[in-house]
Amino acid sequence: MLISQSKRQTNIIEYLLYMYQIEDIIRSFQFNLTSIDTAIVQKYDQSDEVRKKMKFWYADLIDKIKRQHIERTGHLKELRASIIQLQELHDQLLMVYFDKKYIDLYDDVKPALKELTVKAVGQDLINQVDVAVHGLYGLLMLRLKQKEVGTETQNAMDKITAFLAHLAAKFKMMEAGKLELPKVQGN
Repeated sequence: MLISQSKRQTNIIEYLLYMYQIEDIIRSFQFNLTSIDTAIVQKYDQSDEVRKKMKFWYADLIDKIKRQHIERTGHLKELRASIIQLQELHDQLLMVYFDKKYIDLYDDVKPALKELTVKAVGQDLINQVDVAVHGLYGLLMLRLKQKEVGTETQNAMDKITAFLAHLAAKFKMMEAGKLELPKVQGN
């Protein structure tokens, strides 16, 4: 709860990756709040009041996952809405803001996104940003499982990381009302 709030305010991509991991943790505990409380919440060096809020947060997430029928796979509606917002910003950075650095990063990452899209056939990915975030989440899971990551995969993920980092920074600027249109339009 505390971590998710901080990540949401500072970096939307880190927030999404964190929340995907929380969803998977909840699933791994088979939605058992008592087990989550014992194994996770009570381990935090926080006041009883904070731990009580954390337990409530997990209970709320469990309820949302069940109500949204994503017990086996999928992501919460608010996370999917964030992905859609990011895709809209992605499109605007390319076609309205003409963000040169972003365009270059996107051009560099296109082959990796195309390859990930092919590998993700059958998954419920809704746009290119979703593909990129899921690719990064897959890398995170490989690292957590201490699996070896090939050089080619690591190079592709480095490009995706740079691409998403720039997008996250622009998203933060947009939310703060500091994203301005260029003085000269390129169209």
